[in-house]
Amino acid sequence: MKVFIVLALCAASYALEVEKITGTTPPAVPCPDSLCKGKADGNFEYYYYGQYRSNYFVQCSNGLAACQPCFPLSLEFSQSCNQCLYNKQDDCVTTQPWEPATTLKCTDICPTRGPEFSGNIEDPHSPFQYIACWKGVTVGCVACPSGLQFNEKWNACLFDGIYKTAPSH
Repeated sequence: MKVFIVLALCAASYALEVEKITGTTPPAVPCPDSLCKGKADGNFEYYYYGQYRSNYFVQCSNGLAACQPCFPLSLEFSQSCNQCLYNKQDDCVTTQPWEPATTLKCTDICPTRGPEFSGNIEDPHSPFQYIACWKGVTVGCVACPSGLQFNEKWNACLFDGIYKTAPSH
């Protein structure tokens, strides 16, 4: 039994390391709408039952909560800057208010994966973005960081869609 526990801990540790390297989707956190109770629309630090997570934030819209990770998870959310920074105490990169991108075209493809499917799907029209799904519903499209392409198998935005680091070609 002890060997199994040690092996399980080693596997979990390795999985965390792979996550840092490949940029896979961070784990979901509890995100009840009560996190937005009494809050205006916007982004807020993540506190849930007294637990603070510096690398997550809550997006509130009409009283509905959507919990988001900073990416990569080594970044911290700064509520005063409304962005993820290397350290939440750092100076803001920009002081302009955040506006969601409205120019991304998003194919409603999630229902084709079934009513229980939650995850990310390659966009058939653009390799530079992916389609986010929650329980068979298309949540929206998310752009990869500049120059990266989404790889559905790895659930990550990668160089040329296949490399973890920039290729030397």
